[in-house]
Amino acid sequence: MKNKPDKEQKPEQRRQQNIKPYVKYSGMAFQMIGALVLAAFAGRWLDDYAGNDKPWFTIVLLLVAVIATMVLTILSINKK
Repeated sequence: MKNKPDKEQKPEQRRQQNIKPYVKYSGMAFQMIGALVLAAFAGRWLDDYAGNDKPWFTIVLLLVAVIATMVLTILSINKK
């Protein structure tokens, strides 16, 4: 079915192919949000546990989460 030119495909099949990237990228957005929220909660807990006056663990974990999600996003986009 993938060998058919776009003219021969049914409108429903073309619509399905156009929707796939949106689903993929919206899933990546939720993954990024989840990683950042998890890093924030883990950092806050570690800061409270260690008795830090400044949120060092929160800052470090959020930076790691941002860098990791950006690397995963770039790899996913280049993968195709």
